[in-house]
Amino acid sequence: MAYLLEVTASWAVFYGVYHLLLRAETFHRWNRWYLLTTLLLGLAIPTLDIDLATADATPSYLLQPITVGVQELEAIVVTASERNQGVDFQAVAWCIYWLGVVVAMLRFGYGLWQIRRLYRAGDIAPQQGYDLVTTNAPHLPFSFFDNLFWSKSFEVTEEERRSITRHEEAHIFQKHSHDVVMLELVAAFAWCVPLIYFYKKALKTTHEYLADAHVTAGFDKKQYGRLLLRQSHPGMQVAISNSLFSSQLKKRIVMMTKTDSPQRAGWKYLAVLPALAVLLMAFSMKNSPLPAPLEILENQPVERFEEPDFVSSAMALTDTVPPDGGEIFKVVEEMPRFPGCEDVADVTERKKCSEQQMMEFIFKNIKYPAEAKEKGIEGTAYVKFVIEKDGSITGAEIVRNLENGCGEELKRLVGTMPKWIPGKQRGREVRVQFVLPVKFKLEEEDKKASVDKPLTINDLDEMPVMLGCEQFTGDERKKCSDMKLIEAVFANVKYPAEARKNGVEGTVFAKFIIEKDGSITKPEIIRSVGSGCDEEVLRVVGLMPKWSPGKKDGQPVPVSYTLPVKFKLDEGEKSAKPSEEVVLEAFPNPAGSDGFEVRFKAPAGRVSLLFYDANAMKEVNERFFDVEKGIFTTYQIRPEWLFANGKSGTAAISLRDANGKVLATTKVIVQ
Repeated sequence: MAYLLEVTASWAVFYGVYHLLLRAETFHRWNRWYLLTTLLLGLAIPTLDIDLATADATPSYLLQPITVGVQELEAIVVTASERNQGVDFQAVAWCIYWLGVVVAMLRFGYGLWQIRRLYRAGDIAPQQGYDLVTTNAPHLPFSFFDNLFWSKSFEVTEEERRSITRHEEAHIFQKHSHDVVMLELVAAFAWCVPLIYFYKKALKTTHEYLADAHVTAGFDKKQYGRLLLRQSHPGMQVAISNSLFSSQLKKRIVMMTKTDSPQRAGWKYLAVLPALAVLLMAFSMKNSPLPAPLEILENQPVERFEEPDFVSSAMALTDTVPPDGGEIFKVVEEMPRFPGCEDVADVTERKKCSEQQMMEFIFKNIKYPAEAKEKGIEGTAYVKFVIEKDGSITGAEIVRNLENGCGEELKRLVGTMPKWIPGKQRGREVRVQFVLPVKFKLEEEDKKASVDKPLTINDLDEMPVMLGCEQFTGDERKKCSDMKLIEAVFANVKYPAEARKNGVEGTVFAKFIIEKDGSITKPEIIRSVGSGCDEEVLRVVGLMPKWSPGKKDGQPVPVSYTLPVKFKLDEGEKSAKPSEEVVLEAFPNPAGSDGFEVRFKAPAGRVSLLFYDANAMKEVNERFFDVEKGIFTTYQIRPEWLFANGKSGTAAISLRDANGKVLATTKVIVQ
């Protein structure tokens, strides 16, 4: 979404230059290329990353890599008995965006189909440089690529026919259809950016100006203008085509009769340069004079490093000590030193020792942020700080950050440093600024190892789904998989007798891995209910068929999945006492199109079977029986008696006594 906002801002600036300075000029060819070029620049500028940083002699210290596991995905599938978890507005926004893209692409495809249908049904006559397609369908003359479409029902004089033909030839020879198709494709993906419609209108008008200029070069302008007015009646317009009789007739006639713009007006196009510079600085350029990193290999011992000169990041602000001593220097005669080497007499060796001490401090105290390791974040973070006259460190500030806590970790490290030996200028202690870069880098083994670990949901290109849902996309794919998962659970899960007896309810969360071949491994309970519910959920997970695996970069990858199963008793069951005299069974389960049988026994008296459509969430059927104690009764039922679609679904069945008290319940899947 941030990208679309930056594209909108870029197009607004570029189109503003066109609208204010260029649209009234007669440089139609230049305007055409201005609109096309700035349209593409608006798309490209937010994607550019122009680094204006200048390297200097300050070394950077490479953090020794630390191996860490990648965070596992927890994608919760909500069963039919769960409550709604709230609205994901970001997901809704993306759904709306992609729906708009689909609608725009369908409209574009429909326009192409219209033209193709006319082409296939028409009479094709080759002309010089294009084909004349004569059709029986009523429509205005139009051109598309190297074809000029003319309806037999469109009657004009021979002179008018020549003018119209010349107009459409201009569209063909100047390849305006290429512009139109490109605009339609960009507009399909940027349909929510209002500026794209201004661009489309401006470019279409410019095409008409160019074609009109081509016609009036050999035709009377007033007579041609009268032709436009006379033929400006409504008629069938074909999408994404160029037609003589477009809108904006008043503007076109005014432009035809306008005196050509003087050549000096062409300087107006240079106004785009400051606009381009502003946009590049706003969205693409990073201007931070930062030190060039010094790479330190992981396996090279710290004591073997050949240390470079450790100087500050830029030239001094001044070479004199200010009276109040408050100036911050960047280069001084005697640079600050990390403590620990005060006993070394030789200046060069003392400087080298100090740098060695600082490197060892960094290696011992810095930690690779866990989230950065999990997401494979690498790069160099920079922190700026001031070494005061007493050697203390103040003003630590991140001047270039990395994602997921790297910059914050570097700033924390600086805050733990001991006091330095302060810098001196002309024999007096002064404040000196340093910029410290630290490069965070993972070993190749760490990167490769993460491939075989379960990924986070944001890392996946394609989520795993139950088999039979691979052909769907988007929400339909997820909906299909969720439904099949619910059916798989309902078909096999049983309320544990111990939990029913003790009135235990709650939600069990089981986590398992969907491997690269779709098999289920490593099932475990991460939230327990007890009373046999945990074991029942693990049993159901073990009965699951293979899935269609998740994918990253087109390749199957293992994915961690979390399944919640909610155990809930009916209100009648909570107070009901189990009885060996009560049995309720349904078979086969899952059932087919022939339906299923319900077999039950209950204490003598009046009982009923209540059928509940779990898909439609409503009671649909109830049958009453007079039963004898200990005697089984069998009842046959067909799908069309239960489900709204008359074919398949999930049915919940309860056995009740004459007072409506629930004696037993069961579920049946009908496929």
